Amino acid sequence: MGNYASCALSNITPSSSSSKVILPDGEVRHIHAPTKAAELMMEIPSFFLVDAKTLKIGRKLKPLAADDDLQTRGCHVYVAFPMTRATSAANASDMARLFLAAKKQQRRRVRTAVKHCHNGRISPEGEDDVKMMSAGSKLMSLVDIDEFSAAEFMHRISNSKSKKPKLETIAEEESILNGLEIKQLLELDFFNAFFNISYCSRL
Repeated sequence: MGNYASCALSNITPSSSSSKVILPDGEVRHIHAPTKAAELMMEIPSFFLVDAKTLKIGRKLKPLAADDDLQTRGCHVYVAFPMTRATSAANASDMARLFLAAKKQQRRRVRTAVKHCHNGRISPEGEDDVKMMSAGSKLMSLVDIDEFSAAEFMHRISNSKSKKPKLETIAEEESILNGLEIKQLLELDFFNAFFNISYCSRL
């Protein structure tokens, strides 16, 4: 199954493998060597890790055990949650947090690609980004989702902004998605809309 979060958060070459960990401050750490969950949890006390593939709005969080290994093969993203959330369910704000982390990483890839292009050299992972830029892409290059196409997803969000003059933002978890967008995400199976994208063949 594809995983947009993993791929959008990835800026490594196709021959490399790593897991990505979204830290409490929103930064993304790449783990290339075999690592136990406990090793990271020691660096961020009072937080636990969850495999992003298990996240679904309304579903209870599934913390990793301390002796669980972080998978470095394929597309794997792990998210740090405070211990106070150990028995709670995932919500739209949690999904927005992943979406924002992916967008932040994607912007970094754009800047790197532009810099390399201006310097007359393009890295292997930046080459595709430059091609997409020259084609007029915004580099949020989502391909078809199993049950809901990314194009339709982005189109609905775009249309929602024009139908309502002013929408309140979601302050929780520093989310910038507005109320109507969150409502639309809830109407979808966001697990599919966010994770089930066949883009991981690049990794």
